[in-house]
Amino acid sequence: MFENGLWHRLSDVDGLSSEQRAELAAYWWQRAEGEMTSWVGFRHVLDDLEVEGSPPKLIALAKRAVHDERQHALWCRDWAMKFGRVDSSEPRPRSERRVELGGASESENRVLRVALCCFTETVGCFILRHVRPRVSNPELRALNRRHLADELQHSRVGWGYLASIDERRKDLLRQRVSELLDLLPIACCDGSEQDLDELVPFGYFTPRLLRKAHDEAVHEVIVPGLVHLGLRSTA
Repeated sequence: MFENGLWHRLSDVDGLSSEQRAELAAYWWQRAEGEMTSWVGFRHVLDDLEVEGSPPKLIALAKRAVHDERQHALWCRDWAMKFGRVDSSEPRPRSERRVELGGASESENRVLRVALCCFTETVGCFILRHVRPRVSNPELRALNRRHLADELQHSRVGWGYLASIDERRKDLLRQRVSELLDLLPIACCDGSEQDLDELVPFGYFTPRLLRKAHDEAVHEVIVPGLVHLGLRSTA
């Protein structure tokens, strides 16, 4: 994709206006920062799983996710450059703070962090699936497939953990899972995205797309998964 340090420009990208290019460059950089924040978050989850004494296969999967999230950030940085950004430095995470719910102890927050990560990665799968039919650029379509394959593995970290926890941890989740589900749309849908539907073919996630993906993930996977594991009633 690079030649002499510069991106090849494809025909569909060349048809964009300078304003659209600038919007996409800023957006892909924003996503790069988001992926770096996920990189930090998965490092926290990896620490949590190790302290929790989780099965070695889950630990190995979480280590892979840490590596993947940084790579995803670099992919997004490169696409920001493709659309016109000149700064090639590595994006920085928006925060390095551990996610913590009020009133929860350190050990309880470990359980809650892994569960929230499970939900966000599941929503991520649906977001990538929703945008795929609209993506026209061949390189972006290939990236979407690779990213979705990674995201699916990342979601399995959380689901594998939830399937392995003891009754004490299950009781905690039953009591606080509604709080996590309330946080989920904030984490996955509340950003600076605008209703720029014409940019979706270039990987742009509109608020409508994000919300639809979130709602389907909760309805089709997350709530049924919680019910199946005995972590939420059918009501």
